[in-house]
Amino acid sequence: MQPNNLSGSAALEQTEAVEDGTALIGNLTPSGAGNRSPAQKQAVARKIGEDWQRISSTVAELFATGVPSNDPRTQQIVHEHYQWLGHFWTPDRASYLRLAEMYVNQPKFRHRIERRKPKGMASYLRDAMTTYAWSRLR
Repeated sequence: MQPNNLSGSAALEQTEAVEDGTALIGNLTPSGAGNRSPAQKQAVARKIGEDWQRISSTVAELFATGVPSNDPRTQQIVHEHYQWLGHFWTPDRASYLRLAEMYVNQPKFRHRIERRKPKGMASYLRDAMTTYAWSRLR
């Protein structure tokens, strides 16, 4: 999906993702997208992007309102994050824990997560992902 095929904040999100080198959409092919038309692939990519925006906005809201990272509401949205990753790969516990650390320790990912969200959200997401990985994954 090209940034100019989007409108408003979605176009800005995609453009910034490409610029900072952390774009998933367009760099990975979602599972099941191989036999689809370009328009269908674009629709899948748009839906994946919208899902990420919903997930990250919910995490930001939970973080900003002081909901603990191990709270059931936070764990539910982290479960949705885990399922969202299934468009690209299926992490086990070890790889999900590595991803959680990467969100904090890799400046490009931290910037991507926190650029329009509260500072500290990457650490909050890491902590929530760590709780989820140890309680739900093998």
